[in-house]
This record gives sequence, C-alpha cells and structure tokens, in this order.
Amino acid sequence: MKKILPFIIAISCVWACQKDFVVSNISKKSLKINAPSDNASTTINLVTFWWDVLDGAEQYNLQIVKPDFTNTVQLLVDTNVITNKFNFALKPGTYQWRVKATNAGYSTPYQTFNLKIDTTSDLSEQVINLVSPAKGAIVGNTAVTFNWSSISVAKKYRLQINEGLILDTTLVSKTSLSYNLPAAKSNTTAYTWNVKAINDFSESQFNPVSFTVTVDLKGPTTPVLQFPAINGTMKTSDSLKWNANVDILYDSVYVADDSLFSNVFQVRTDINYIPVSDLSLSPNALGTFYWWKVRAFDKFGNPSGYTSKRKFSLTQ
Repeated sequence: MKKILPFIIAISCVWACQKDFVVSNISKKSLKINAPSDNASTTINLVTFWWDVLDGAEQYNLQIVKPDFTNTVQLLVDTNVITNKFNFALKPGTYQWRVKATNAGYSTPYQTFNLKIDTTSDLSEQVINLVSPAKGAIVGNTAVTFNWSSISVAKKYRLQINEGLILDTTLVSKTSLSYNLPAAKSNTTAYTWNVKAINDFSESQFNPVSFTVTVDLKGPTTPVLQFPAINGTMKTSDSLKWNANVDILYDSVYVADDSLFSNVFQVRTDINYIPVSDLSLSPNALGTFYWWKVRAFDKFGNPSGYTSKRKFSLTQ
C-alpha cells in the first residue's frame, strides 16, 4: 500500500493542475446578436453594436468595413472588447460588420450583418467621432491640434475645451483646429475636449464620452550627486556618480574648470555615472579643482533643476 500511495498522489496532482487550466470549447456556439439587426437602416449615426454575453468567452472581436467584406474599401474597426456593447459613429453609407467570441483556445464563427446609415440633414441624433489627441493622451507642448470626424451635412463644428469649467468654445468650419492651451509652466494640467456639428437648423449632440489630454510641463526630480564627496579627490579610473531618477529620458552632466561654468564640457547620458576617462580631463595642478553638476530631462524635454555644484581634484 505504501508503494501505491505516491502514484495516487501524483495522478491526483496532475488532474487537479490540469483542471485549473481547462478552457471552454466555444467553437460550436453562436452569439445572439441584439442590435443592429441584419439589413438595418437608420439615420442615427451613433450605432450601438450589442450582443448577448457568451458563457466561456473572454473577449469579442468586432470588425466594421465599408461597403462589405468581399469588396472592402475601408476597414473602420478591428478591435477586441471584453464587454458585449460597442459604440461607434458612422458616416452615411453602406457597411458590413461581424463579431465573434474568443478565449485562450477557441473562437466562435463570425456572424456577419449588413447596415446602412441614411443621409439626413437633421443633426439632432448625430454624434462626432473624436480622433486626436487620443483619449488619455499626454503631450509635452501647449500647442495641440484637435481632430475629429466629419458629418456631410454639417456646416460648422463647435470645439469645447474644459479645464474643470468651460475654458473655451470655438466655432470652426473644418475638422481640425490647432490650439494653444494655457498650461502653467512646471506643472501638469489636464483638459477635456469634445465636438458637436451644426448646420442651419439643427445641431448634433456632444459625444457621450469626452476625451482627456494632459499637458506635461513638469520637469523630473532633481538628481542628487553621490560621488565624489564635496572637495573630493578622484583618480582617472574613477567615475562621477549620481542617483538615478525614474521616468527620465537622459541626464546632462556639466564639468568645468571654474565655479561659474564659463568653460563647460557637457555630456548626455542615459546611465547614472560618467567615467572620468570619457571627459578628457587632465590631472589638476596643486590647489586647483574641477566643478560638476547634473540635471535630468524627461521624454518631453522638460528639465529638472540643477543639482548643487561640487568641486573635485583629479590625480593620476
């Protein structure tokens, strides 16, 4: 009995481990589509694609093309979503769309449907697709170009920018606008933006989901010098060292033979040390020193403050 027990335990472990990784075979299942129905026609351009949740599915692949999958001119959407609804605004025209459920090992067949968006001059049920800056974008410049999709019967578009309260609302005749946001220097400022379409007798809704763009003008934390110590002595085989900041693109190291840095040697590096041999420095004469300092730059080019400056003497 003692010889059989380890075998039973091993088999039980294999069965239990495999049980944790069982993937449901959904390949013979079908999604129940709720909307839009096949060959649907509507004048409302904001379409909600909606299907029932399928047991065993981890996500759903949705594709929308114009005019159909046989003679595709434009692929508008090819995305994986974890919910059973997806909103998208379409211009007037004919489209095909399809959706399937997937998991780690299987997928259902695609189900394909035809859809027509009819032309209407009434904008009241229409919605603009916001394009760029993308939702949640972070930029390092106050000059931002906003872009959105067009509606054929629109004459103008109203761009609204908020910073808490409404910052500005601007009327334009095209589908983009370059704008200088009043972001404060050395700060990070978030804005939301949205667009509606307007013609002579109607206007669209704002998109139900405003996009956020953040202007980052805040520099990284100032580095701290580590080696050599104040008034320290270095050998030509040593390295200047400072603490490494996170989220920086590079550090600039400044070395001079005077405290005013009037004759400065500058090195850019993405590591937190510089070998003295890379600086082409000669050993100091007795009683003379070199001076050095560092500052960091982030991916947007925002600089940190300068470190305190230190002096050191260099020997062989």
